[in-house]
Parts: sequence; structure tokens; C-alpha cells
Amino acid sequence: MRMPMNLQSVWRSGLVVLFVFCVSVVPVHANSINLLLNGDFENPLMPAGSLCGIYGPCLGFHNGVAGNDNIGGWQLVGKSGVDSGGVAIPGAPATILLLGYDYSEPDNATGGTLHFHPHHGLQSLDLTGEGNQGTTNGIRQSVSTLAGHSYTLTFWLGHQYSGAPGYLNGPAAVGLYLDGQGVGSFTNSLDTFEDVTWKPFRYTFTASGSQTVIAFLNDTPVGNNYSGLDNVSLVEVPEPASLALALLGLLGIVLIRGRGPNPRERFKPR
Repeated sequence: MRMPMNLQSVWRSGLVVLFVFCVSVVPVHANSINLLLNGDFENPLMPAGSLCGIYGPCLGFHNGVAGNDNIGGWQLVGKSGVDSGGVAIPGAPATILLLGYDYSEPDNATGGTLHFHPHHGLQSLDLTGEGNQGTTNGIRQSVSTLAGHSYTLTFWLGHQYSGAPGYLNGPAAVGLYLDGQGVGSFTNSLDTFEDVTWKPFRYTFTASGSQTVIAFLNDTPVGNNYSGLDNVSLVEVPEPASLALALLGLLGIVLIRGRGPNPRERFKPR
């Protein structure tokens, strides 16, 4: 039985409204590619047998030492390891450590082994360096942004088991800076027996220019010798695309109105 014309109109109009509503609530996504270089700290790949002191696999990085002050696109910042004239001190402790997946230390309280597994991939950073080199040390990277556009920064902060000597005093902490301005200190005190516990953080901001400098500085109190950083990502926040939505709505109207009668109805005996 063929639907009366007035009911057809109501049905088609209802479909139009439903279609336009559906496309209006679906966002058009921005490019979700990570804008940061080496956000998972897999570069440089650690050579076999690399040690920091007697422990490994590990690479130590020093501020003020040419060729040893950049970690795959992240520039080291801070003063530890250099004298008052900015000259590197021979044998000074590394200010940042790149730890391999199998990096471990003894747990002198239990006789067991402390593991430092990364959150993602095979490598991660320790922002405290050898021992805890202070709260003026960290890494930074400049990225291209669009003024007035919003961006979301995500990262994972690692905390070592607080029952082990060397990791007893306070949570792991990192200070986040944008264009040289501190925006907050993020902390993690979660515990896993003799291994790192990773905690995610997210921060959204509006860029003020064509370049934004992202910096992470060690903010962990002396007495805790580990502040892990891994899986850092910066992506542009999706924005509604009004023109695209309007075109989709118009296309839906055209498609619905353009529906001809059912071919079977044309040849149905009357």
C-alpha cells in the first residue's frame, strides 16, 4: 500500500531533521599526529652494554656538553654539571638519564631487584639524573603551533617503589612550563612493589604564537632519586567545521528529496 503524500512529506522531513542533527553533533577531527619529536624517547637507541655508573642499560646526558645535551630533539636545560662559567665539569653526574627496558638496581631493603620498565616502548627518561641533581634540570622542545588554536599535551609520570632506599622521600614530580612560564607541578606517589608505576596527565592550552616551547623540569624532592617521563604527545584539539556540517546537511536533504517512488509502485496494477 502506497503511503499518502502528506505522510510521505512528514516522514521525509523527519529524516531531514534527524540527518542534520546527527551530522551536527559529530565533530570534524583535527590532525591527531603527535607534533613533538621523540615523544616516546626511543631515540637515540641505546647501544648494548651502556652503563650509568655500574647500572644499565643506561645513557647519561649532561648540560653544557656539546653533543651530549640533546635527546632526540629534546634540549637539556639547567645548570648542574657545569661550573659558574658554563663549562662542563669533568666526571660530573649526568643530569638526565635515558633508561633501557631492562635497567635495574638492587633493592637493599629486601635483597631483591628494582625494575624501571618504561610505560611505552623500550626506553624512558629519569629527570632526576644520577642521584637527584635538583629541580633546575629538565628538557624542552619548541614546536610549531597556530596562535589562538587549542592543543592538548599528554604525558606519563613514573614513580618508583617508595619502600626502597633512595626512593623513600616524597612523590615523583615534574614541573610543566610553556614558553618559559610554569603552569603547574604534577605528582605521582602510586606504588608497585619493586617497579615503576606510571600515571597519565593531560593539559590543554591555547597557543599564543607560531612557536610554543614545551619544557619538563624535575620537581622531585631530594631523597627520591627517580622521576620517570614517557609517552609524551601534543595534538591539536578538534574544532567544529561549520561549513562542512552545512554541506553534509544539504547533501542529506538532496538525497532524501531525490528519492523517486519505489519502482514496484510505478508498475503496480491500479
